[in-house]
Amino acid sequence: MNRRLLAVTLLVALALLAHWLFSRREETERERAAEARHVPEYFLRDFITTTMNLEGRPDQRLAAEFMLRYADDGSMDLTAPRMTLYDTADGTPPWQIDAARGLVSGDGREVQLSGGVRMTREDAGGLLVLTTDAMLLRPKERYAETDAPVTITNPEGRVDAVGMRAYMKEERLVLLAQVRGNYVPSP
Repeated sequence: MNRRLLAVTLLVALALLAHWLFSRREETERERAAEARHVPEYFLRDFITTTMNLEGRPDQRLAAEFMLRYADDGSMDLTAPRMTLYDTADGTPPWQIDAARGLVSGDGREVQLSGGVRMTREDAGGLLVLTTDAMLLRPKERYAETDAPVTITNPEGRVDAVGMRAYMKEERLVLLAQVRGNYVPSP
C-alpha cells in the first residue's frame, strides 16, 4: 500500500509540475507577443494633413518628412514635423512649430517634440521666435510647455530662461526659472 500511495503522490506532483511549467511557458509567450506588437502598421512620406474647425476653416495643419503609425496604441513617430496652429477667432497670425522629431499620442492630444524645437509667430512687433530642445505640445488646448532651457527673441530683444508654459489662446508666456533678458526699445 505504501508503494501505491508513493506512486500516486509522485504522479500527482509530476502532473502539478507539468501544469505549472506549461502555464508559465504560455504566460511568457503572451508577454513576448505583447511586446512584439508595437510594430508599425503603416508609414507615410512627405505628408500634410489639415484639421478643420466647425466653421470649415483650418484649425491645425501637420506636415512631416516621415511618419510611422503603430496599431497597438495608435501613436505616431514623426521625422521633421511642422505644425501650424491657426487662431480663426480673431484672425491673428498662426503659430508655427518645427522640430527634428515628434511623437504623437494615440488620442492625438499630446505631441512630444525634440531636437531643435522652434516655435514662431508673426505679430505687430515682428517675428517672435522660441527655441528649445524639447517641448510638450497640446494642440487642441493651444498649450505648450518645456522644462528645458528656452530662448525667446523678437526685434526688441532676447530672453533666456529655464522652463516655460505657453498659453497661446491667451497670448501669455510663463517663464519658470533663471530668466534673463536684453530689451532694445524701438526708436
